[in-house]
Amino acid sequence: MADMKVLVFNCRKVLEINCRKLLDFTCFLQEGFEMDFNVILWIVIMVLLLIVEAMTMNLTTIWLAVGALASVFFTLAGAGGVTQFAVFVIVSAIMVFVTRPLVKKYVAGRYQKTNSDSLVGRSARIIEPVNNKLETGTAFLDGKEWTVRSVSDDDLFNEGDIVVVREIEGVKLIVAKEGTEIPKLVQSVIV
Repeated sequence: MADMKVLVFNCRKVLEINCRKLLDFTCFLQEGFEMDFNVILWIVIMVLLLIVEAMTMNLTTIWLAVGALASVFFTLAGAGGVTQFAVFVIVSAIMVFVTRPLVKKYVAGRYQKTNSDSLVGRSARIIEPVNNKLETGTAFLDGKEWTVRSVSDDDLFNEGDIVVVREIEGVKLIVAKEGTEIPKLVQSVIV
């Protein structure tokens, strides 16, 4: 009978120790889950921002994704929610205002001129009267007919007039009277 009491006592002790260990482990899991939840949250935000960037290719949400990545690292380091959000805002703002212009300049510098860009500055002959208000006008240049609009809505050109191509908008030549300067306001819009 004494052996039975010792066995029950030992079982109770083992069970008690294991229950404490189990409780300690579940507490650890709960604390770990809070941290893991914030890490997962920032990773989900980052992935969503990258998906939006991939769909738009505007170089806008990529910078926010970098801010979310910085927040992931701060979360792993044990930073609180306010600190995580502050890091996200600060890193995103720095990325947008400092690096975005540099990247835009680099990407814009890779613009490759097309054959139609070589038409700017060349002379064309009007074969259909040009009137921006009526949306009419055709010119002949390099053996092809082009839809033409004048630089100013007030400029009208008649059949046979010679004009100079100032710019190209889509498939339309924007023209002015040969020998005229582009008004400063229009020039700033063109450039």
